[in-house]
This record gives sequence, structure tokens and C-alpha cells, in this order.
Amino acid sequence: MKLAGRFLSGVLTAVLVVVLVATVALAISARRSADGLQTVLGYKVLSVLSGSMEPAIKTGDVIIVEPLKSDQEIAEGDVITFRAPDSPDMLITHRVVGIVSVNGEPAAYVTKGDNNDSIDLTPVQRSQVVGIQRWRIPYYGYLSNFMRRPLGIILCVIAPGLVLIGMEVRKIMQLVMEEERARQSREEPADAQPRG
Repeated sequence: MKLAGRFLSGVLTAVLVVVLVATVALAISARRSADGLQTVLGYKVLSVLSGSMEPAIKTGDVIIVEPLKSDQEIAEGDVITFRAPDSPDMLITHRVVGIVSVNGEPAAYVTKGDNNDSIDLTPVQRSQVVGIQRWRIPYYGYLSNFMRRPLGIILCVIAPGLVLIGMEVRKIMQLVMEEERARQSREEPADAQPRG
């Protein structure tokens, strides 16, 4: 039972450390990125704020977006992230449902959210495209967004950090106490034999 408790504690500690390191790394990467987007190994890491792509991509998910290369083709069915035409700071992730070609070359993309009834009003120009969505991490966006708030920093960084420090201090104290007991048992004189 004690071994299972220690194993569970070790796993919980490892998970906490991984989540904390990943979240802090994402926050730092956003500050260092030229476009202000969280970037890991060249891929953009974005939180999903609306349900327009449900059920494929849900609110609160994080998506990993591969930046669009100059020679890369976008096909119908691809899920792309693009900058809104009237607000370049706003990103939208929708599925390509059509391609507008001029002289046989793709000029714009007709997009639609899977959960929307109609296509987007304005076709997306290639220059607006940030990249193509490749992976999804369910619900991690909630944690990432919460971590940007003061309460989130306290609950998700400072509090777990204090718990980890406390657990280490407790282990050190146990080792010191065990060493002290062992030292005392070595120093105690043997019981005197009664004279008869």
C-alpha cells in the first residue's frame, strides 16, 4: 500500500512538472515569436475559443498548426487557420470547402466552420493563411487561457511549486530523523547486567 502511494505521488509529481513546464514554455514562446503566436518547433500552438468547428475541434482544445510554406498546396477538406480580413489580429480556423482559381492557379479559398450553416462571406486570400491544422490536444486550451490570469498563475504555478517544495522538504526531514534515530541507537550503552 505504501509503495502504491509513493508511485502515485511520483506520477502526480511528474505530470504536474510536465504540465507546468509546457505551459510556461508556451507563454515564453509567444513573447519571443515575431507574430506573437505560441510556437513550438516551428508549429503554431493555438487555443480554440469558439465552437464553429465542432465536433472535429471543440471549444477549449488546443490545435497545432503547421505554418504554410510558399510552395505548399491547400486542398479542399484541409482545416486552415487564417487572419480575419477586417481584423488581422483575429485568427479563424475553418475547413476549406472550395478553391477559387485564376488562370489555373489557386487565388482564394472558400471556407466554412463544420458547425456553421453557411460558408464564410469572404474567400480567404493565400496571404491571410497562417497554416494548416495538423493535431488537436483536447481541453488544454482551458488550462492555457486560465494560466494567463493572476489566479491561474497562483493556482497552476505557485501552488504546485510550493507543494513540490513541501514534498521535498518532508522527504529531507524524514531522512534526517531516520539518521538521528540510527545515531542514537548506536550511542546508547548496552543494558547493564544485574549482579547476583
